[in-house]
Amino acid sequence: ADQVVIVSGAQHGLELICRLLLDPGDVAWMEEPGYPGARGALVAAGARIRPIPVDGQGINVEIGARRAGDARLVYVTPSHQFPLGVPMSLPRRLALLAWARDARAWVIEDDYDSEFRYGTRPIPCLHGLDVDGRVIYVGASARQCFRRCASAS
Repeated sequence: ADQVVIVSGAQHGLELICRLLLDPGDVAWMEEPGYPGARGALVAAGARIRPIPVDGQGINVEIGARRAGDARLVYVTPSHQFPLGVPMSLPRRLALLAWARDARAWVIEDDYDSEFRYGTRPIPCLHGLDVDGRVIYVGASARQCFRRCASAS
């Protein structure tokens, strides 16, 4: 309960997180293509956005580390990438978490529609896999967050 913040919506949460964690000029990774609302929140916080390509496994962490290893923050939609719809593979999730740990960077996990999975089990959220406390989970409800992250533990 001490890690839950209730805001007026996911966009409000993204804006608040970006303003709290970023100083103007800090570098941030963003999925390419990606969610325009996240781009707006990053720009409003003064971030220098580095677009990182998405393929069939999600954001390409290796390319991100090469292009902008000094990033302070990463914004991802790992359960159902926006707009392509691909889920981030477990190896990519683990690579992103390892990179974030080593870079001392924050990861914003926007879990905007993870509940819409049919025929397969839910993929563990990044927050539930994170042992270093680098992931900030943005979800539609506290119940959703608890259910998804608890199932990964």
